[in-house]
Amino acid sequence: MRIKNIVIVGGGTAGWTTAHHFINKTHPTTKITVVATPEIPIIGVGESTTGRFNDLINLNPNITGVNEKEFLKETSSTFKLGIKHTDWYKKGQSFYSPIGDNYSNEYNYPHKDYDNYRIYHVADNLDYDKTYQSSLMRENKLHMMKDGRSVYAEEINVAYHLDTYKVGQYLKRKAINTKKCKYIDDQVVSFKQNNMGIVTSLKTKKGKTIKGDLFIDCSGFAKVLIDKVEKNHWISYENNLLVNSALNFNYVSDEPIRNYTHAWAQKYGWLWEIPTQERLGCGYVFSDKFIDFDKAHDEISKVLNRKIDVQRKIKFKTGRQEKMWCKNVVSTGLSSAFIEPLEATSIHATIMQITHFIENYYKPDMPFENEYLQDQYNSEMGQMWDNIRDFIVFHYITPREDTEFWKESSSSNRWSTRLTKLMSIWQDRMPRHIDYINDKGNDFYNIGNVLWYQIGIGMKLFDSKMAKQELIDYNLYDRTKQHYEEITTAVAKSMPFMVKTNDYYKSL
Repeated sequence: MRIKNIVIVGGGTAGWTTAHHFINKTHPTTKITVVATPEIPIIGVGESTTGRFNDLINLNPNITGVNEKEFLKETSSTFKLGIKHTDWYKKGQSFYSPIGDNYSNEYNYPHKDYDNYRIYHVADNLDYDKTYQSSLMRENKLHMMKDGRSVYAEEINVAYHLDTYKVGQYLKRKAINTKKCKYIDDQVVSFKQNNMGIVTSLKTKKGKTIKGDLFIDCSGFAKVLIDKVEKNHWISYENNLLVNSALNFNYVSDEPIRNYTHAWAQKYGWLWEIPTQERLGCGYVFSDKFIDFDKAHDEISKVLNRKIDVQRKIKFKTGRQEKMWCKNVVSTGLSSAFIEPLEATSIHATIMQITHFIENYYKPDMPFENEYLQDQYNSEMGQMWDNIRDFIVFHYITPREDTEFWKESSSSNRWSTRLTKLMSIWQDRMPRHIDYINDKGNDFYNIGNVLWYQIGIGMKLFDSKMAKQELIDYNLYDRTKQHYEEITTAVAKSMPFMVKTNDYYKSL
């Protein structure tokens, strides 16, 4: 089928992010239509991204004209350098997990991806808090010098904290200002298929018929298309992850604007605190097996010692669709899967799904009758989400036993077969990049060795004696120790010259 018209169902971050990618990465004559109801102009929920959102801001070619400084100024967004995890390992203890703090083994032994630097932290029981990114997070500074110059720009993969409403409006305006994209203010209520099951048109609440060749379902939990085009199966993660509820709220803080997301473990889940330039967007994610919304509200109010005005009470099911590409419908965002807010996996996977489809499967003449193409994509996407699930479960492996929630969440009964195998492998050798490669021979979704190591270091999940002996056996222990001392010295010397977060945002 020749693709002339691509129709995106749903707006929000997922819908407009998807629109930007298709605008920038398809033929100039391809038309993009976004069908969505207007976002309600409330105070936006705080949401964070991974470094993949930076790829959107810096798309090349960038037909939509998105500019980072303009983006930060108009949306009140802030830079995110990582996550600070508090009380996950033990109450009263915290650790940093920077994003984009990638490492290449300069000795190229035993392999270029062998992360001797993080393994050294395990070997000597060191906190991962003296790297460049960790130091910036600890001192609340950004990756720019006071004179405005950016340093180590090629090495730092920054992310952002967002006001979701403002970001949605910004991306929408940029998209519809191009000749390729138009917006229809309406709600999709049904669709038509031909005798081959191919979707030919949508019907809206206002009675419009919208024809298209390729349809992208960004309708969130409504799943307007993806679980109705053909038989689709929901694969639940509820036995792996206990959290299934959340309440979100905002408040204004007098503290300096942080450059990290704060993930703060509570009695029955965890609290997120996400700083925009104007406020903190917050939410308490918990399991209703142990606490209800009213008690969760009371608990978090006492923890923060402030009145909490809840914006929304949210119930969710963790899991994914078996198929994320059916016929001529591709889903992304919440219509495909949802795990939980930890590590900003939803926006990350949204971008990974759509870029992977465009870069490896999309072409102007789509062979929708070839089921093997769809099977391969669905297998890759399924494994991506399953592997992200395992990474999130990894966070919950804790010695905390102060509530039944933590006892049950940290049980090995929550581990998938894959995670059980990884934990067994890591009893006899330190993690390697190859451990995350799926059965298609890739790990394109970019949640791999770096982040697993940082969480494992913070949660003390690796054997320090084994790590030290492994470095000694590879003749890397002494050299890595020297490298660590050189880095920490250089980082400490550079910190006085880095700009404070508030000073940078005032200069925009």
